[in-house]
Amino acid sequence: MADIYEYVNKTNDSRPVYTSYELSKMVRKKRKSSNLDIAAFAEKYGIAEKMLKEIETGLCSFTPQMYHSCGNILGLSAEELLAETSDNLEAANFRVNGAQEGIQSTFEKANMLFQEMIMQKKIGVR
Repeated sequence: MADIYEYVNKTNDSRPVYTSYELSKMVRKKRKSSNLDIAAFAEKYGIAEKMLKEIETGLCSFTPQMYHSCGNILGLSAEELLAETSDNLEAANFRVNGAQEGIQSTFEKANMLFQEMIMQKKIGVR
């Protein structure tokens, strides 16, 4: 029997460029810098106030509509919103010679935990 993990693209050296927490923070920062309250900002971007509040708190799993709204507000395409970044082992390894395997193992463990946290949030486990 298949489980949800078979449908998730997981690697041990990459993660999303933007987490829902980061998108929430960016949207909140843009709203505050625009000197608009939630109602005016939501109206400007054609979204419901309730959704804007949910986006800004980041306490929910983002829906496709929320990602679309974040992209519209922040001027980011779908590809940019869903892009992944890969770890640069050389940057983490600039002081240590011969420790590549240990550093790679640490990155793999950290990314596995990060992926698990994202998955738990998406399926509503607290």
